[in-house]
Amino acid sequence: MLKVSYYNFKDENELLEIARAISSPNRLDILKALNTKSLTIKQLSELLNQPVSSTSMNVDILEQCGLIRTERQISQFGKIRLCSRACDSISIDLQNDNSVKENEIKIALPLGSYFDCNVQPDCGIATKTGNLGIDSENKCFFMPERHMAQLIWFSKGYLEYRIAKSAIPPNAKRMEISFETCSEAPFYRNDYKSDITLWLNGTEIGTYTSLGDYGDRRGRLNPPWWPDSMTQYGMLVTWRITENGCKLGAEEINGKKFNDFNIFSRDYISIKIGVKKDAKYQGGINLFGKEFGDHAQDILVKFSW
Repeated sequence: MLKVSYYNFKDENELLEIARAISSPNRLDILKALNTKSLTIKQLSELLNQPVSSTSMNVDILEQCGLIRTERQISQFGKIRLCSRACDSISIDLQNDNSVKENEIKIALPLGSYFDCNVQPDCGIATKTGNLGIDSENKCFFMPERHMAQLIWFSKGYLEYRIAKSAIPPNAKRMEISFETCSEAPFYRNDYKSDITLWLNGTEIGTYTSLGDYGDRRGRLNPPWWPDSMTQYGMLVTWRITENGCKLGAEEINGKKFNDFNIFSRDYISIKIGVKKDAKYQGGINLFGKEFGDHAQDILVKFSW
């Protein structure tokens, strides 16, 4: 099973659309069928024993509310619609207070802007136009051209990013860090687990268990030169640090609060992403930039108050 994108539906109309979409057993069957791979309308119709017209209508409803996405392709049989699931988990916020206006700033960290690294092969960096240096040699992680990185992978170790204190609002009370990631296996393996850990100012926030190194279909943003036989996409993972504790997606992961991370104690904050030496699943990591994978973003950091 692919894991896990969390969506918060605070708008009443969006909530009603989601409720309508998942109220149909036929549409739930379509979501289940897309659990591990992409399928065409015809393949879904045959697999679920549904008329093609009904399948197409149900796919339209699921696509309109963002639960699946479709791509129009040309095959030997003519034009087809290839369907992929876009969301594996839904979080509904029932405590939304529209009277409270939240201020926020967003800071995008390009993949190659890391301050420090300690990575072990298998490792490498890909840009929009080709590989940087030689695969499985960590020399490329110290090349000036690393700032062009759009995909980074390594088996063990970490990357550390830093944000100047002057870029952080002095009244910030909450923080989010999100990035697209998956495990790192030779070529790819959809069932290859890895424990990916995030640290803030040297303090561990928590660990996300990636269920695989995904390559069963092409990533939506991947450049044409990238081989079909390699890692294609990851999952968008969001970490939240608030006044009440830390969350990974919608799941509470520890009781550490925003003030516990000493955000304003020095001239910068440190964000470290990696795989620990004693991790249960040491399956490496892929990090995707805004021009690789499925999500058009780099490492995104948001402060709010």
